[in-house]
Amino acid sequence: MAFVKDYLRFVKLEHTLFSLPVVFAGAALAARLGWDLDWKKAGWIFLAVLGARSAGFGMNRALDHEIDARNPRTRSREIPAGKISIGSAWAFIGGASALYLLAAGMLSPVCLALAPVPLALFFFYPFLKRFTALSHLGLGLAWGTAPLGGWLAVTGRLGPLAEMVPALLLAGFCVFWVAGFDVIYALLDRDFDRANGLHSLPAAIGESAALRVSQLLHFAGFLFLGTLVQTTFNGPAAFSLFAAAGLLILIGHARVQFGPLDPSAVDFAFFKVNAAVAFLVLILTAV
Repeated sequence: MAFVKDYLRFVKLEHTLFSLPVVFAGAALAARLGWDLDWKKAGWIFLAVLGARSAGFGMNRALDHEIDARNPRTRSREIPAGKISIGSAWAFIGGASALYLLAAGMLSPVCLALAPVPLALFFFYPFLKRFTALSHLGLGLAWGTAPLGGWLAVTGRLGPLAEMVPALLLAGFCVFWVAGFDVIYALLDRDFDRANGLHSLPAAIGESAALRVSQLLHFAGFLFLGTLVQTTFNGPAAFSLFAAAGLLILIGHARVQFGPLDPSAVDFAFFKVNAAVAFLVLILTAV
């Protein structure tokens, strides 16, 4: 069973807590606006998320394994530590990608045709930090496909544009929300990135300025989410959930900005806050 635990750690399966709700938020949004979401579709959506997320996280670890081996913070990860070989990692990624493509094909021809787009974004994201400090937006863009995927899984069609505005607003929120938190996560590697010629906003402009950019990114994300709430939902419940999500983001920033900057602070802001916000967004779209 040790090798199973190694692979679960390899893809950080627990991080599905903030990817799965975002995809289902897109699906729930489509269902709320009149399309049918049954248990069969929900099952294939779940498998698609499991496959895509495992493939994406695996690509990041496999493509960065030499960098991880040099970084004291990450050298204990499965590939640099020798627990998983690079060949086995790519075999796992291939299997996860196959599961994702199978599930996409079972959902609709449109989903299958567009399925390579997230995989391509996952593949190219790790290379961005070799070239640009704006690499965080690359991860945000990859995440922006999540609610769109959920929407397409339920509607089975791409367009017309006016019909897709709610899904596009939710995608816009995800782009800036995730990019903002990726900036926070990169604070842990600021000195290593500078010493090794890697690019991130903390390495390029320093901790304080990077945190301000992260705050601006989250503000932009909540403009998208607020517009979605204002135009698509009515009643105090939606506005209360929106306010609660915003409050959690503020708490995450306060924990990083005013407390000691250590892995526990970043874990709180990056994982715990993200998971809670993702579930609030799912509830917002579903009720």
